[in-house]
Formats: sequence, C-alpha cells, structure tokens
Amino acid sequence: MKKKMPKFKSEKEEARFWDTHSPMDYVSEFVDIEEPFKINQAVIKKAAGKRAERKRLLTLRMEQRQIDLAKVIAEWKGLGYQTQMRVWVVEGIRREIAAHPEIKKFFIAK
Repeated sequence: MKKKMPKFKSEKEEARFWDTHSPMDYVSEFVDIEEPFKINQAVIKKAAGKRAERKRLLTLRMEQRQIDLAKVIAEWKGLGYQTQMRVWVVEGIRREIAAHPEIKKFFIAK
C-alpha cells in the first residue's frame, strides 16, 4: 500500500516526522527532476570564506592529573581530550573579552 506524505505546518514538525519515518515508505511521493541542481556561486564563495584556520602546534606543560581529568571529561562528552582542551581555551578567551571589552582594540581585522 502506498503511503501519502502528510502536510507539515512547520519545518520543525517535518524534521520530527523524518526522524521517525523513512523516505522509502513514500517513494511514490517523490519525482525525478530533469534539470540539474544549480548552486549559487555567491553561496559557495561565502561558505569557502568561513573555512577554519589551520591548527598550529602548541606545547603546553600541565600536571598529569589535569591531563587525566581532561581525558575523563572529554570521553564522557564523546570528544577527544585535545578537542575538549581547545573548547576550554576558546571559552576562556570569550569570557575574558566579555569581561574586558577594551581587549578588542588589539584585534587585527582581516
């Protein structure tokens, strides 16, 4: 029996629906397109400009206990411990900038 896709009131409602349903149950609802999908070049350039900076090596001396605790916390969160450490550094930087807005004058605009 062919199933008919419901009408959705919002994207959120549709997302919840697809979390628990398979598009394969609604194959008759989809149609093939003849024209190829065209990607807006401005969108591509904007996305390419937001590419993450290359990470650089940093040597940091820490007590073994601190490293072990970071590893436990990172594992509990499902992260690598170095990723968790970077998150903490970024959080600390943001906190300092919020507490001391005058620091912003040292930023170099790119």
